[in-house]
Amino acid sequence: MTVQYKLKKKQLAKAKDALSEYVDAVKKNEPGTMEYKVFQDGDDSASFVHIMSFVDKNAKKTHEKTEHLKKLKKILVPMSKGKAVYTTLTEVNFTKSPKNAEETTPDVVPSHEPI
Repeated sequence: MTVQYKLKKKQLAKAKDALSEYVDAVKKNEPGTMEYKVFQDGDDSASFVHIMSFVDKNAKKTHEKTEHLKKLKKILVPMSKGKAVYTTLTEVNFTKSPKNAEETTPDVVPSHEPI
């Protein structure tokens, strides 16, 4: 899952302090959160992206109800420019079917050319 948002530049220091405290709380208190990272846009310091993954839907629900998330929202929402954009992603698991595995031999390099 990702969350993208933009903040008012005058309050970036306060926001980054709150984000640091928040990420620490996620790591210490949410065993079902497999990954939680915050990125700042290299070209626009007011733009942020959070990337997170959870072991299952229950872990995501638990994360959404935490006190540290409520606290972060109270800090960031007033300094936000526009609404946050949430994107739910599903990992693609690449596996070869038995039919494709037989057709591809180690000596053949697969082509990206249309058939």
